[in-house]
Amino acid sequence: MKKALALVLVLGLFLVIGCDKDEKTLVEPTTYDSFKIETVMSLAVAEDANPEIVRMVPGSNNQAVFVSSAINRLTVIDYTATSFSFGATYALDPGSATAEMTSIDVSPVIGGENYVGVCVAEVDCGRGWILLVKLSDGTIVKKVENIGYNPDGCAFTKNGEFLIVACEDDREDRSCKPADRFGGSVSVIDLRNGIANATLAQDYLVDWSEDSEPEHCETSDDGTVIVSVQETSQIAIFNTSDLPLDDTKVTIVNLPDDGAGNEAEPDGLYISPDGNYALISNERNGTFQMMSLPDGTMLGTPYIIENDLAAPPYNIDARKSTKRTEPEECSLIEKDGVLYAILALQESHGVVVYDVSDPANPVFDSIAPAGVDYANDIGMEKSIIGSEGLSVHPTNGVAFSANEREGSITMYKAQWTE
Repeated sequence: MKKALALVLVLGLFLVIGCDKDEKTLVEPTTYDSFKIETVMSLAVAEDANPEIVRMVPGSNNQAVFVSSAINRLTVIDYTATSFSFGATYALDPGSATAEMTSIDVSPVIGGENYVGVCVAEVDCGRGWILLVKLSDGTIVKKVENIGYNPDGCAFTKNGEFLIVACEDDREDRSCKPADRFGGSVSVIDLRNGIANATLAQDYLVDWSEDSEPEHCETSDDGTVIVSVQETSQIAIFNTSDLPLDDTKVTIVNLPDDGAGNEAEPDGLYISPDGNYALISNERNGTFQMMSLPDGTMLGTPYIIENDLAAPPYNIDARKSTKRTEPEECSLIEKDGVLYAILALQESHGVVVYDVSDPANPVFDSIAPAGVDYANDIGMEKSIIGSEGLSVHPTNGVAFSANEREGSITMYKAQWTE
């Protein structure tokens, strides 16, 4: 009995010491209450390439892709937490000598593959089309023709069943547009029978005004779609469950001006991970604003970005009363219960971050420069960098901007990037 008792006491002492050791070495996970964006590096693209739109590859932690509109080329970005390089490059035939690739989006994984939806516009004011390209090898799997005029933005639904296309048909860019053709349209590409069998399901006219021209679109998990209608300062909201669309199934939200009479003219859009909010970047008056979904209630007042910039080093186009910072593409990322708005500033060679956990009351977080030669972009006139495209990984804290005027790609990181 004494031996057994001694053995029990020894084992008990061992367990106590072991438990104590485990408790002492237990490390609490780090939480973050700010984004603290930093520029990692920038790389120049091919000369006169016009890299315009960049997208993270869904399902990947180390790849993105961008389109060089001027040379009709897709380029894969391979990245780590500390650097990036240009990988596979696909020179695509847009299908016409008078066509240009304007924008892209990347699908969720469908049958083991990601596909790139490429918007192609005819510069002679003909109807546009979509190229569906296999990302792994650059194969054009399907060309969907006769969508709306001048497609300028697209977004796959999160379930991969549709590709939504904002067809701008902008008279300012295309002087050949007939005087009696109002507005633009939203084209819906049906992918439910497979990428190779994609079809145009509908081209819904957004023609209630001479310049009611869709600019960009985004989607959420529940099928909600938002579309920026730029020149008339509106947001259109619908759900893919209501297809085909008619006017009774589309909610139109009129955006407020900046308080000084300057219209919004929205450009970039993004829907929060939980689907409850949309971020709207307003190109003309240099503001952004949050909106609740799906009802479209505007939250707070338009937030003027210029008030948070030190100029120089961040360029502000002093020649104009509007578009002084020109926010373009944007994103919403949640980390440790904090919701961040990230926006590319075309005239300010920078990417700026705000805490929008209280959507009506944004709080400035940080800003980082874009481009290879941003140090010389201090003329207080049109930026030589031109940061337009933006994409942010949903979890790893890596972001990229596409700087169309300089012809470069810039990588950024959040403080939690490892």
